[in-house]
Amino acid sequence: MKILMCTDGSSYAGEALRFGTLIAREAKDQVTLLGVMENPEEERRVVRMLQRTSNALCDDVPHIETLIRRGHAAEEILEEAEEHDYDLVVVGSRGRRGITRFLMGSTAARLARYCPSPVLIVKGQRRSLDRILVCTGGAEAGEKDTRLAGQIAMLTGASITVLHVMSQLPLGPDCELGDLECSTEALLHTDAREAVHLRKDLSILADLNVPGEARVRHGLVVDEILAEGKEGDYDLLAVGAQIASGFQRFILTDTAEQIVLGSDRSVLVVK
Repeated sequence: MKILMCTDGSSYAGEALRFGTLIAREAKDQVTLLGVMENPEEERRVVRMLQRTSNALCDDVPHIETLIRRGHAAEEILEEAEEHDYDLVVVGSRGRRGITRFLMGSTAARLARYCPSPVLIVKGQRRSLDRILVCTGGAEAGEKDTRLAGQIAMLTGASITVLHVMSQLPLGPDCELGDLECSTEALLHTDAREAVHLRKDLSILADLNVPGEARVRHGLVVDEILAEGKEGDYDLLAVGAQIASGFQRFILTDTAEQIVLGSDRSVLVVK
């Protein structure tokens, strides 16, 4: 797993590096540490944080590269991600400068949308990665979310809950209206498209030897995902997002964007 870990020298970016280290140490592959600064006076702090992180990884990671870019954090992160094929980009959130400022408001959605690689947006302080909530909407895209989250769980020893929110309309004509109100266990024994998809996700996790369970909630998708994240005290929420293009990118809204902005815990956005 080729990982890009980003910092602007802030404490929030430091939390992102620590969280990313939990994955990078176990992946034992290639890590690029990217420091971004808008002002020259930030250089010492950024370099110091990069060095600490490199020292923490050097015994476990065979290939560590350190880069420094000067400019706007959003532009520099996206440019680096577009120039190289990373499996995961790790950044921090909740702050006033650099990367953290970039991740506030509508610019958080910009990263979630336009970065070509999966993005792990770290929020808060988590010293372990034990519980992951995969929020799936169905079909092959949802299976990709489960597979990447499963790979991370396999590295860190985490368990996964696969969540599907039953909205007011079924996914397809094969789903009975009554299925929208049934329990998770009852739904999994039906032929509804949601049930088929959840069973497929559980099979993916089983192939990875990752402990997994399915869960169904009823209501508004974003509200139910955020509620489950808090109630289950998950360390990470994993959601899928499409990369928009053309004029549509300026008007399109999606579930991933709302979860990134509304979650109080780390979010993995899978493309």
